[in-house]
Amino acid sequence: MSGDQDDGIETLNGSHLRALLLATAGIVTIVEGPGGTLEYVSPSCERMLGWTSADLVGSVLSSLFHPDDYPVVATTRAHQDGKESTSVDCRLRNKDGDYLWVEIISAPTDDRGTQREVSVIHDIADRRRRAVDLESRATTDALTGLVNRTVLIDRLSLALRRLGRSSGIVAVLYVDLDHFKVINDSLGHHVGDDLLSSMAQRLSHHLRPSDTLGRLGGDEFVIVAEDMADENAAIGLANRVIDAGRKPFRVGGEEFECTLSVGVACTADSQRAAHDLLSESDMALYRAKDRGRNRAELFDEDLRTKAVSRLVTERMLRSALSEDRVVVEYQPIIDLHSGGVIYAEALVRIRDSTGTIRLPGTFLEVAEETGLLIPLDARVLADAVTQAAGWMRRLEPSAFEGVAVNITARHLADAAFPRSAIALLDAVELPHHWLHVEVTERVLMEASNSAMSGLRALRDAG
Repeated sequence: MSGDQDDGIETLNGSHLRALLLATAGIVTIVEGPGGTLEYVSPSCERMLGWTSADLVGSVLSSLFHPDDYPVVATTRAHQDGKESTSVDCRLRNKDGDYLWVEIISAPTDDRGTQREVSVIHDIADRRRRAVDLESRATTDALTGLVNRTVLIDRLSLALRRLGRSSGIVAVLYVDLDHFKVINDSLGHHVGDDLLSSMAQRLSHHLRPSDTLGRLGGDEFVIVAEDMADENAAIGLANRVIDAGRKPFRVGGEEFECTLSVGVACTADSQRAAHDLLSESDMALYRAKDRGRNRAELFDEDLRTKAVSRLVTERMLRSALSEDRVVVEYQPIIDLHSGGVIYAEALVRIRDSTGTIRLPGTFLEVAEETGLLIPLDARVLADAVTQAAGWMRRLEPSAFEGVAVNITARHLADAAFPRSAIALLDAVELPHHWLHVEVTERVLMEASNSAMSGLRALRDAG
Protein backbone atom coordinates (compact mmCIF):
# COMPACT_ATOMS: atom_id res chain seq x y z
CA MET A 1 0.00 0.00 0.00
CA SER A 2 1.41 3.41 -0.90
CA GLY A 3 1.88 6.07 1.70
CA ASP A 4 -0.81 8.21 0.07
CA GLN A 5 -3.31 5.38 0.21
CA ASP A 6 -2.49 4.68 3.83
CA ASP A 7 -2.96 8.35 4.63
CA GLY A 8 -6.40 8.10 3.03
CA ILE A 9 -7.47 5.63 5.68
CA GLU A 10 -5.66 7.47 8.48
CA THR A 11 -7.81 10.55 7.84
CA LEU A 12 -10.84 8.61 9.09
CA ASN A 13 -11.69 8.91 12.74
CA GLY A 14 -11.31 5.77 14.84
CA SER A 15 -8.79 2.93 14.76
CA HIS A 16 -11.65 0.37 14.86
CA LEU A 17 -13.06 1.68 11.57
CA ARG A 18 -9.61 1.58 10.01
CA ALA A 19 -9.12 -2.05 11.13
CA LEU A 20 -12.55 -3.02 9.79
CA LEU A 21 -11.87 -1.51 6.38
CA LEU A 22 -8.51 -3.23 6.09
CA ALA A 23 -9.98 -6.61 7.11
CA THR A 24 -12.99 -6.70 4.78
CA ALA A 25 -12.92 -9.06 1.79
CA GLY A 26 -14.62 -6.45 -0.37
CA ILE A 27 -13.37 -3.28 -1.99
CA VAL A 28 -13.13 -0.23 0.26
CA THR A 29 -13.48 3.20 -1.29
CA ILE A 30 -13.44 6.70 0.16
CA VAL A 31 -15.17 9.37 -1.87
CA GLU A 32 -14.50 13.03 -1.07
CA GLY A 33 -16.56 16.09 -1.80
CA PRO A 34 -19.83 16.65 -3.61
CA GLY A 35 -18.27 15.61 -6.91
CA GLY A 36 -17.73 12.07 -5.64
CA THR A 37 -13.99 11.91 -6.38
CA LEU A 38 -12.31 8.68 -5.31
CA GLU A 39 -9.75 9.49 -2.65
CA TYR A 40 -8.95 5.92 -1.66
CA VAL A 41 -9.45 2.49 -3.28
CA SER A 42 -8.30 -0.64 -1.46
CA PRO A 43 -5.89 -3.06 -3.18
CA SER A 44 -8.64 -5.76 -3.27
CA CYS A 45 -10.14 -3.84 -6.20
CA GLU A 46 -7.54 -5.33 -8.54
CA ARG A 47 -8.55 -8.86 -7.56
CA MET A 48 -12.28 -8.21 -8.00
CA LEU A 49 -12.44 -5.77 -10.93
CA GLY A 50 -8.96 -5.74 -12.41
CA TRP A 51 -8.43 -2.05 -11.66
CA THR A 52 -5.47 -0.99 -9.50
CA SER A 53 -5.82 1.75 -6.94
CA ALA A 54 -3.70 4.01 -9.15
CA ASP A 55 -6.15 3.44 -12.04
CA LEU A 56 -9.11 4.80 -10.09
CA VAL A 57 -7.94 7.34 -7.49
CA GLY A 58 -8.90 10.79 -8.71
CA SER A 59 -11.73 9.45 -10.90
CA VAL A 60 -15.47 9.22 -10.12
CA LEU A 61 -16.91 5.89 -8.93
CA SER A 62 -20.16 6.49 -10.83
CA SER A 63 -18.20 6.30 -14.09
CA LEU A 64 -18.02 2.53 -13.51
CA PHE A 65 -21.80 2.05 -13.05
CA HIS A 66 -23.83 0.21 -15.66
CA PRO A 67 -25.91 2.88 -17.47
CA ASP A 68 -29.17 1.15 -16.47
CA ASP A 69 -28.17 1.07 -12.80
CA TYR A 70 -26.98 4.63 -12.30
CA PRO A 71 -30.53 6.06 -11.83
CA VAL A 72 -31.19 3.46 -9.10
CA VAL A 73 -28.01 4.39 -7.25
CA ALA A 74 -28.72 8.11 -7.63
CA THR A 75 -32.26 7.68 -6.29
CA THR A 76 -30.99 5.70 -3.28
CA ARG A 77 -28.44 8.38 -2.42
CA ALA A 78 -30.98 11.15 -2.91
CA HIS A 79 -33.09 9.66 -0.11
CA GLN A 80 -30.10 9.45 2.22
CA ASP A 81 -30.49 11.96 5.03
CA GLY A 82 -26.74 12.53 5.37
CA LYS A 83 -26.39 10.39 8.48
CA GLU A 84 -27.72 6.90 7.68
CA SER A 85 -25.89 4.28 5.67
CA THR A 86 -27.29 3.04 2.36
CA SER A 87 -27.13 -0.26 0.50
CA VAL A 88 -27.70 -0.76 -3.20
CA ASP A 89 -27.17 -3.59 -5.70
CA CYS A 90 -25.76 -2.56 -9.08
CA ARG A 91 -23.28 -3.54 -11.78
CA LEU A 92 -19.73 -2.18 -11.95
CA ARG A 93 -17.55 -2.30 -15.06
CA ASN A 94 -14.30 -4.25 -14.71
CA LYS A 95 -11.09 -3.54 -16.57
CA ASP A 96 -12.04 -6.01 -19.34
CA GLY A 97 -15.25 -4.12 -20.04
CA ASP A 98 -17.61 -6.70 -18.52
CA TYR A 99 -19.97 -5.92 -15.65
CA LEU A 100 -20.05 -7.55 -12.22
CA TRP A 101 -23.01 -7.51 -9.84
CA VAL A 102 -21.98 -5.93 -6.53
CA GLU A 103 -23.54 -4.63 -3.34
CA ILE A 104 -22.35 -1.18 -2.28
CA ILE A 105 -22.79 -0.29 1.40
CA SER A 106 -22.02 3.38 1.99
CA ALA A 107 -21.87 5.54 5.09
CA PRO A 108 -21.19 9.29 5.31
CA THR A 109 -18.45 10.61 7.56
CA ASP A 110 -17.52 14.19 8.44
CA ASP A 111 -13.83 14.49 9.22
CA ARG A 112 -12.61 17.96 10.22
CA GLY A 113 -15.31 19.59 8.11
CA THR A 114 -14.61 17.48 5.02
CA GLN A 115 -17.55 15.47 3.72
CA ARG A 116 -16.57 11.94 2.80
CA GLU A 117 -18.42 8.74 2.02
CA VAL A 118 -16.95 5.37 2.91
CA SER A 119 -18.16 2.42 0.85
CA VAL A 120 -17.59 -1.33 1.04
CA ILE A 121 -18.22 -3.17 -2.23
CA HIS A 122 -19.00 -6.92 -2.18
CA ASP A 123 -19.16 -9.34 -5.10
CA ILE A 124 -22.73 -10.71 -5.18
CA ALA A 125 -22.60 -12.48 -8.56
CA ASP A 126 -23.29 -15.89 -6.97
CA ARG A 127 -26.15 -14.47 -4.93
CA ARG A 128 -27.66 -12.92 -8.06
CA ARG A 129 -27.35 -16.19 -9.96
CA ARG A 130 -29.15 -18.03 -7.17
CA ALA A 131 -31.89 -15.39 -7.12
CA VAL A 132 -32.33 -15.60 -10.89
CA ASP A 133 -32.45 -19.40 -10.67
CA LEU A 134 -35.10 -19.26 -7.95
CA GLU A 135 -37.12 -16.74 -9.95
CA SER A 136 -36.85 -18.94 -13.02
CA ARG A 137 -38.10 -21.96 -11.09
CA ALA A 138 -41.03 -19.94 -9.78
CA THR A 139 -42.08 -18.62 -13.19
CA THR A 140 -41.18 -21.29 -15.76
CA ASP A 141 -42.04 -24.90 -16.41
CA ALA A 142 -38.98 -27.02 -15.60
CA LEU A 143 -39.53 -29.50 -18.44
CA THR A 144 -40.22 -27.20 -21.40
CA GLY A 145 -38.86 -23.83 -20.26
CA LEU A 146 -42.21 -22.22 -21.06
CA VAL A 147 -43.93 -19.84 -18.65
CA ASN A 148 -46.09 -21.50 -16.00
CA ARG A 149 -49.71 -20.87 -15.03
CA THR A 150 -48.90 -17.91 -12.75
CA VAL A 151 -47.03 -15.96 -15.44
CA LEU A 152 -49.55 -16.96 -18.10
CA ILE A 153 -52.46 -15.56 -16.06
CA ASP A 154 -50.48 -12.36 -15.42
CA ARG A 155 -49.80 -11.85 -19.13
CA LEU A 156 -53.39 -12.63 -20.04
CA SER A 157 -54.55 -10.08 -17.47
CA LEU A 158 -52.21 -7.46 -18.99
CA ALA A 159 -53.43 -8.29 -22.49
CA LEU A 160 -57.03 -7.80 -21.38
CA ARG A 161 -56.22 -4.45 -19.78
CA ARG A 162 -54.63 -3.30 -23.04
CA LEU A 163 -57.84 -3.97 -24.97
CA GLY A 164 -59.36 -0.77 -26.30
CA ARG A 165 -56.05 0.67 -27.46
CA SER A 166 -56.51 -1.24 -30.71
CA SER A 167 -59.38 -2.70 -32.70
CA GLY A 168 -58.23 -6.29 -32.14
CA ILE A 169 -59.32 -8.98 -29.70
CA VAL A 170 -57.55 -11.24 -27.21
CA ALA A 171 -57.72 -14.97 -27.94
CA VAL A 172 -56.90 -17.86 -25.60
CA LEU A 173 -56.11 -21.23 -27.17
CA TYR A 174 -56.22 -24.22 -24.83
CA VAL A 175 -54.16 -27.01 -26.47
CA ASP A 176 -54.23 -30.65 -25.41
CA LEU A 177 -52.34 -33.64 -26.86
CA ASP A 178 -54.75 -36.38 -27.95
CA HIS A 179 -54.22 -39.81 -26.32
CA PHE A 180 -51.04 -38.66 -24.58
CA LYS A 181 -51.67 -41.17 -21.77
CA VAL A 182 -51.32 -44.02 -24.29
CA ILE A 183 -47.87 -42.73 -25.30
CA ASN A 184 -46.80 -42.43 -21.67
CA ASP A 185 -48.05 -45.88 -20.73
CA SER A 186 -46.76 -47.70 -23.80
CA LEU A 187 -43.43 -45.98 -24.45
CA GLY A 188 -42.57 -44.66 -20.99
CA HIS A 189 -42.62 -41.28 -19.25
CA HIS A 190 -39.17 -40.35 -20.59
CA VAL A 191 -40.54 -40.54 -24.14
CA GLY A 192 -43.60 -38.58 -23.05
CA ASP A 193 -41.39 -35.86 -21.56
CA ASP A 194 -39.31 -35.67 -24.75
CA LEU A 195 -42.50 -35.38 -26.79
CA LEU A 196 -43.78 -32.53 -24.61
CA SER A 197 -40.47 -30.66 -24.99
CA SER A 198 -40.50 -31.17 -28.75
CA MET A 199 -44.13 -30.06 -28.98
CA ALA A 200 -43.35 -26.91 -27.00
CA GLN A 201 -40.57 -26.00 -29.45
CA ARG A 202 -42.74 -26.75 -32.46
CA LEU A 203 -45.65 -24.65 -31.18
CA SER A 204 -43.31 -21.75 -30.41
CA HIS A 205 -42.19 -21.63 -34.05
CA HIS A 206 -45.76 -20.99 -35.22
CA LEU A 207 -46.44 -18.03 -32.92
CA ARG A 208 -45.77 -14.31 -33.20
CA PRO A 209 -43.24 -12.64 -30.88
CA SER A 210 -46.14 -10.94 -29.05
CA ASP A 211 -47.91 -14.25 -28.32
CA THR A 212 -47.37 -16.11 -25.05
CA LEU A 213 -47.09 -19.90 -24.89
CA GLY A 214 -47.29 -21.58 -21.50
CA ARG A 215 -47.64 -25.07 -20.08
CA LEU A 216 -50.24 -25.65 -17.39
CA GLY A 217 -49.03 -29.15 -16.58
CA GLY A 218 -49.42 -32.62 -18.01
CA ASP A 219 -50.06 -32.38 -21.75
CA GLU A 220 -51.88 -29.03 -21.59
CA PHE A 221 -50.52 -25.88 -23.27
CA VAL A 222 -52.13 -22.44 -23.50
CA ILE A 223 -51.51 -19.69 -26.05
CA VAL A 224 -52.43 -16.05 -25.35
CA ALA A 225 -52.66 -14.07 -28.59
CA GLU A 226 -53.20 -10.30 -28.56
CA ASP A 227 -54.38 -8.05 -31.39
CA MET A 228 -56.12 -10.81 -33.32
CA ALA A 229 -58.34 -9.36 -36.03
CA ASP A 230 -61.40 -11.44 -35.13
CA GLU A 231 -62.57 -14.91 -34.12
CA ASN A 232 -61.82 -16.28 -37.59
CA ALA A 233 -58.19 -15.24 -37.18
CA ALA A 234 -58.07 -17.03 -33.83
CA ILE A 235 -59.51 -20.20 -35.37
CA GLY A 236 -56.96 -19.87 -38.18
CA LEU A 237 -54.16 -19.81 -35.60
CA ALA A 238 -55.67 -22.85 -33.88
CA ASN A 239 -55.76 -24.76 -37.17
CA ARG A 240 -52.11 -23.90 -37.87
CA VAL A 241 -51.24 -25.23 -34.42
CA ILE A 242 -53.14 -28.46 -35.15
CA ASP A 243 -51.36 -28.84 -38.50
CA ALA A 244 -48.02 -28.44 -36.71
CA GLY A 245 -48.89 -31.28 -34.35
CA ARG A 246 -49.79 -33.64 -37.19
CA LYS A 247 -46.26 -33.70 -38.58
CA PRO A 248 -44.43 -36.84 -37.40
CA PHE A 249 -42.25 -36.69 -34.29
CA ARG A 250 -39.16 -38.78 -33.82
CA VAL A 251 -38.59 -39.32 -30.11
CA GLY A 252 -36.63 -42.06 -28.37
CA GLY A 253 -36.06 -43.91 -31.63
CA GLU A 254 -39.81 -43.98 -32.30
CA GLU A 255 -41.64 -42.05 -35.02
CA PHE A 256 -45.30 -41.24 -34.55
CA GLU A 257 -47.91 -38.55 -35.08
CA CYS A 258 -49.53 -36.69 -32.22
CA THR A 259 -52.78 -34.90 -32.98
CA LEU A 260 -54.01 -31.90 -31.01
CA SER A 261 -57.37 -30.69 -29.79
CA VAL A 262 -57.77 -26.94 -29.28
CA GLY A 263 -60.38 -24.88 -27.46
CA VAL A 264 -60.59 -21.19 -28.38
CA ALA A 265 -62.11 -18.30 -26.41
CA CYS A 266 -62.05 -14.67 -27.57
CA THR A 267 -63.03 -11.30 -26.14
CA ALA A 268 -62.88 -7.60 -26.92
CA ASP A 269 -63.99 -6.68 -23.39
CA SER A 270 -61.18 -5.27 -21.24
CA GLN A 271 -63.24 -5.96 -18.10
CA ARG A 272 -63.18 -9.73 -18.57
CA ALA A 273 -61.31 -11.77 -15.95
CA ALA A 274 -58.37 -13.85 -17.12
CA HIS A 275 -59.56 -16.96 -15.26
CA ASP A 276 -62.98 -16.73 -16.93
CA LEU A 277 -61.47 -16.63 -20.42
CA LEU A 278 -59.20 -19.55 -19.57
CA SER A 279 -62.20 -21.55 -18.30
CA GLU A 280 -64.11 -20.80 -21.50
CA SER A 281 -61.26 -22.05 -23.67
CA ASP A 282 -61.11 -25.18 -21.49
CA MET A 283 -64.82 -25.84 -22.10
CA ALA A 284 -64.32 -25.37 -25.83
CA LEU A 285 -61.46 -27.89 -25.63
CA TYR A 286 -63.77 -30.48 -24.06
CA ARG A 287 -66.21 -30.02 -26.92
CA ALA A 288 -63.38 -30.52 -29.42
CA LYS A 289 -62.57 -33.82 -27.71
CA ASP A 290 -66.22 -34.88 -27.59
CA ARG A 291 -66.54 -34.22 -31.32
CA GLY A 292 -63.68 -36.52 -32.29
CA ARG A 293 -60.45 -34.71 -31.30
CA ASN A 294 -57.85 -33.42 -33.78
CA ARG A 295 -59.90 -30.25 -34.24
CA ALA A 296 -60.53 -26.75 -32.88
CA GLU A 297 -63.75 -25.51 -31.29
CA LEU A 298 -64.78 -21.94 -30.43
CA PHE A 299 -66.52 -21.06 -27.17
CA ASP A 300 -70.02 -19.81 -28.00
CA GLU A 301 -73.38 -19.08 -26.40
CA ASP A 302 -74.34 -22.76 -26.30
CA LEU A 303 -71.27 -23.46 -24.19
CA ARG A 304 -72.00 -20.40 -22.06
CA THR A 305 -75.50 -21.74 -21.35
CA LYS A 306 -73.97 -25.13 -20.51
CA ALA A 307 -71.46 -23.44 -18.19
CA VAL A 308 -74.24 -21.67 -16.29
CA SER A 309 -76.19 -24.93 -16.04
CA ARG A 310 -73.06 -26.71 -14.83
CA LEU A 311 -72.57 -24.14 -12.08
CA VAL A 312 -76.19 -24.51 -10.95
CA THR A 313 -75.84 -28.31 -10.92
CA GLU A 314 -72.59 -28.15 -8.96
CA ARG A 315 -74.22 -25.97 -6.30
CA MET A 316 -77.19 -28.34 -6.16
CA LEU A 317 -74.86 -31.31 -5.64
CA ARG A 318 -72.89 -29.63 -2.89
CA SER A 319 -76.02 -28.62 -1.01
CA ALA A 320 -77.51 -32.11 -1.47
CA LEU A 321 -74.41 -33.71 0.02
CA SER A 322 -74.29 -31.30 2.96
CA GLU A 323 -78.06 -31.44 3.62
CA ASP A 324 -78.43 -35.23 3.28
CA ARG A 325 -80.58 -35.14 0.15
CA VAL A 326 -78.80 -38.02 -1.59
CA VAL A 327 -81.38 -40.73 -2.29
CA VAL A 328 -80.53 -44.37 -3.04
CA GLU A 329 -83.12 -46.47 -4.84
CA TYR A 330 -82.81 -50.19 -5.59
CA GLN A 331 -83.52 -51.93 -8.86
CA PRO A 332 -84.23 -55.67 -8.47
CA ILE A 333 -82.23 -58.04 -10.63
CA ILE A 334 -84.36 -61.10 -11.44
CA ASP A 335 -83.29 -64.63 -12.39
CA LEU A 336 -85.27 -65.42 -15.57
CA HIS A 337 -85.25 -69.15 -14.82
CA SER A 338 -86.58 -69.03 -11.27
CA GLY A 339 -88.32 -65.66 -11.38
CA GLY A 340 -86.74 -64.77 -8.04
CA VAL A 341 -84.87 -61.59 -7.11
CA ILE A 342 -81.21 -62.50 -6.82
CA TYR A 343 -79.80 -59.10 -5.91
CA ALA A 344 -80.54 -55.38 -6.09
CA GLU A 345 -78.58 -52.66 -7.85
CA ALA A 346 -78.10 -49.39 -5.94
CA LEU A 347 -79.04 -46.34 -8.02
CA VAL A 348 -78.27 -42.80 -6.91
CA ARG A 349 -80.76 -39.96 -7.09
CA ILE A 350 -80.69 -36.37 -5.82
CA ARG A 351 -83.63 -34.58 -4.23
CA ASP A 352 -83.18 -30.91 -5.11
CA SER A 353 -84.30 -27.98 -2.97
CA THR A 354 -87.79 -28.07 -4.51
CA GLY A 355 -88.25 -31.74 -3.63
CA THR A 356 -87.86 -32.92 -7.24
CA ILE A 357 -85.96 -36.17 -7.72
CA ARG A 358 -83.06 -35.70 -10.16
CA LEU A 359 -81.82 -38.71 -12.17
CA PRO A 360 -78.08 -39.46 -12.62
CA GLY A 361 -78.01 -38.26 -16.22
CA THR A 362 -78.57 -34.70 -15.01
CA PHE A 363 -75.66 -34.54 -12.55
CA LEU A 364 -73.12 -37.40 -12.83
CA GLU A 365 -70.95 -35.68 -15.45
CA VAL A 366 -70.73 -32.53 -13.34
CA ALA A 367 -70.05 -34.62 -10.24
CA GLU A 368 -67.10 -36.24 -12.00
CA GLU A 369 -65.70 -32.96 -13.32
CA THR A 370 -65.89 -31.26 -9.92
CA GLY A 371 -64.53 -34.13 -7.81
CA LEU A 372 -67.89 -34.69 -6.10
CA LEU A 373 -68.32 -38.19 -7.49
CA ILE A 374 -66.15 -39.77 -4.80
CA PRO A 375 -68.20 -38.46 -1.82
CA LEU A 376 -71.35 -39.32 -3.77
CA ASP A 377 -70.10 -42.88 -4.35
CA ALA A 378 -69.16 -43.17 -0.70
CA ARG A 379 -72.66 -42.12 0.36
CA VAL A 380 -74.26 -44.69 -1.97
CA LEU A 381 -71.92 -47.47 -0.84
CA ALA A 382 -72.62 -46.83 2.86
CA ASP A 383 -76.38 -46.76 2.26
CA ALA A 384 -76.30 -49.94 0.15
CA VAL A 385 -74.23 -51.94 2.63
CA THR A 386 -76.45 -50.86 5.53
CA GLN A 387 -79.60 -51.71 3.55
CA ALA A 388 -78.23 -55.12 2.55
CA ALA A 389 -77.41 -55.95 6.17
CA GLY A 390 -81.04 -55.18 7.09
CA TRP A 391 -82.36 -57.39 4.29
CA MET A 392 -80.06 -60.22 5.32
CA ARG A 393 -81.43 -60.21 8.86
CA ARG A 394 -85.07 -60.16 7.72
CA LEU A 395 -85.03 -62.53 4.73
CA GLU A 396 -85.44 -66.24 5.01
CA PRO A 397 -82.57 -68.23 3.49
CA SER A 398 -82.97 -67.74 -0.26
CA ALA A 399 -81.09 -67.19 -3.47
CA PHE A 400 -80.72 -63.46 -2.72
CA GLU A 401 -77.07 -62.43 -3.15
CA GLY A 402 -76.90 -58.86 -1.86
CA VAL A 403 -76.42 -55.47 -3.53
CA ALA A 404 -74.48 -54.17 -6.52
CA VAL A 405 -72.80 -50.74 -6.46
CA ASN A 406 -71.17 -48.89 -9.36
CA ILE A 407 -67.64 -47.71 -8.57
CA THR A 408 -65.59 -45.19 -10.58
CA ALA A 409 -61.98 -45.54 -11.69
CA ARG A 410 -60.98 -42.63 -9.48
CA HIS A 411 -62.42 -44.38 -6.43
CA LEU A 412 -60.70 -47.64 -7.33
CA ALA A 413 -57.39 -45.84 -7.79
CA ASP A 414 -57.52 -44.74 -4.14
CA ALA A 415 -55.31 -47.24 -2.33
CA ALA A 416 -57.42 -46.87 0.82
CA PHE A 417 -60.72 -47.73 -0.90
CA PRO A 418 -60.57 -51.56 -0.69
CA ARG A 419 -59.72 -51.41 3.02
CA SER A 420 -62.50 -48.90 3.75
CA ALA A 421 -65.07 -50.97 1.79
CA ILE A 422 -64.13 -54.14 3.68
CA ALA A 423 -64.22 -52.28 7.01
CA LEU A 424 -67.71 -51.02 6.12
CA LEU A 425 -68.92 -54.58 5.45
CA ASP A 426 -67.41 -55.85 8.68
CA ALA A 427 -68.95 -53.00 10.68
CA VAL A 428 -72.50 -54.08 9.74
CA GLU A 429 -71.60 -57.81 9.77
CA LEU A 430 -72.41 -58.26 6.10
CA PRO A 431 -70.70 -61.19 4.35
CA HIS A 432 -68.23 -59.92 1.78
CA HIS A 433 -69.87 -61.81 -1.07
CA TRP A 434 -73.06 -59.80 -0.55
CA LEU A 435 -71.38 -56.75 -2.09
CA HIS A 436 -71.05 -56.73 -5.90
CA VAL A 437 -68.72 -54.05 -7.23
CA GLU A 438 -69.69 -53.02 -10.75
CA VAL A 439 -67.41 -51.15 -13.17
CA THR A 440 -68.07 -50.07 -16.75
CA GLU A 441 -66.07 -51.18 -19.76
CA ARG A 442 -64.66 -47.67 -20.02
CA VAL A 443 -63.38 -47.86 -16.45
CA LEU A 444 -61.61 -51.14 -17.22
CA MET A 445 -60.10 -49.79 -20.45
CA GLU A 446 -58.78 -46.63 -18.78
CA ALA A 447 -57.92 -48.18 -15.42
CA SER A 448 -54.52 -47.33 -14.01
CA ASN A 449 -52.32 -49.89 -12.30
CA SER A 450 -53.54 -48.68 -8.92
CA ALA A 451 -57.18 -49.12 -9.99
CA MET A 452 -56.51 -52.67 -11.16
CA SER A 453 -54.78 -53.36 -7.85
CA GLY A 454 -57.90 -52.12 -6.07
CA LEU A 455 -60.09 -54.48 -8.09
CA ARG A 456 -57.85 -57.42 -7.30
CA ALA A 457 -57.89 -56.56 -3.59
CA LEU A 458 -61.70 -56.51 -3.59
CA ARG A 459 -61.87 -59.81 -5.50
CA ASP A 460 -59.43 -61.44 -3.05
CA ALA A 461 -61.62 -60.25 -0.17
CA GLY A 462 -64.61 -62.07 -1.66
